[in-house]
Amino acid sequence: MGGNGSFLKRTADSESGRRYFTVDTLGEIQIIQYKNGKQRKMPEESHAPNRIYATFEKDGSDVKAIARYGSDGKKIFEIHTGDHYGIHPHYHLWGDGTQQKDGFPLTSEMKMLLDKVRKYDKGK
Repeated sequence: MGGNGSFLKRTADSESGRRYFTVDTLGEIQIIQYKNGKQRKMPEESHAPNRIYATFEKDGSDVKAIARYGSDGKKIFEIHTGDHYGIHPHYHLWGDGTQQKDGFPLTSEMKMLLDKVRKYDKGK
């Protein structure tokens, strides 16, 4: 998977050029982690089309973010579990490689997606 423009730059074509690694999969969702263990933002682009990536808080207490990517590998939206001006959880739309500032309450589909990831059992 790429990140931060690496898809277009082709730096994610090899494992050494990737910033994230896949910890596990949950159906169509890939649970990812930043390679050096530090919490970072989600990749802006996916090397594969129509992906869904999810990350967990460092302590594993909750989902940190879930992002859906389109057929062009670019991020469509990102769900955050933290508060955004009283909206908890919320999502942001993405366009032209940029996150919109406005946060919105989750749609019913997004709530189901978040619930699915929250039920993920790391100890399968």
